[in-house]
Amino acid sequence: MAKIIYQELDIPIEPKISPFAEECQEICDLLFYKYNIFDEGMRPHFHEQKLFYFPARAYHYASKEVLQIISNFTTWAFVFDDYIEKHHDEREKACERVLKIAYGNLSPKKGELMRPLEAIFSEILDSIKQRSPHEWQKRFIDSIRNWFVFTQALMKHKVNDAIPTMAEFISYRWFDSANNMVINLIEFAMPKFLPQSFHSGMVIQHNVHAAGNALVSMNEIFSYEKDTRTNHLNLVTLMKNEMKIEVQEAIDRVYDFAREQIQTYFALRKQLNRI
Repeated sequence: MAKIIYQELDIPIEPKISPFAEECQEICDLLFYKYNIFDEGMRPHFHEQKLFYFPARAYHYASKEVLQIISNFTTWAFVFDDYIEKHHDEREKACERVLKIAYGNLSPKKGELMRPLEAIFSEILDSIKQRSPHEWQKRFIDSIRNWFVFTQALMKHKVNDAIPTMAEFISYRWFDSANNMVINLIEFAMPKFLPQSFHSGMVIQHNVHAAGNALVSMNEIFSYEKDTRTNHLNLVTLMKNEMKIEVQEAIDRVYDFAREQIQTYFALRKQLNRI
């Protein structure tokens, strides 16, 4: 999916790490310490997940300043996602308050301070808004809203011990992969912003969907054993139970689904290149 956007923006595709990666990590650490986000237990946990590695590799072509902003945001997104997964009672309210900040509608009462995760989001968003047009900002904030909507739907199943259907789970997980948000960040990193008409096109939307399904399906296969140990929802498990088949057959079917989505992706990419 990224290759299409790279081509549209005329970005050379080179799999390398930004020379600013280590410095971005250090500065991001300082930002999170400023708001007491990282305690001594959380810092190694999130470093093990290579939160800084992803933006430094995926957006290595960005300027040092822009890469820092992206590193700050993606790290915040992982931390916030972890927070709303663990704090079920606070999930809806936390998401609502972040969106109010994003849309400029949160006005703390006199003497009231923003919570740490809200304050850091507000600071990061201000730096993003200084470097992007209003139309793009709206699309970016909408991608955050969609992430919250589908994450909350999936988490309600988990909290209520309800098992979603395979169709529901794939829909929720497509947004977990955050393809639209990644595309927006590619534009921000360049920086070169595409018109809304490009994103609204049916071909590109189907391509986003196919790429998301392929990514999620492969992730579910590789995460099956870990998810089973931690009692997390997994597409392989849902397919095994829903279709009453053995684990290996369920894995094979999820793999076949991923291959079909990849084939769809490349077929649509050819069509997009012809237009």
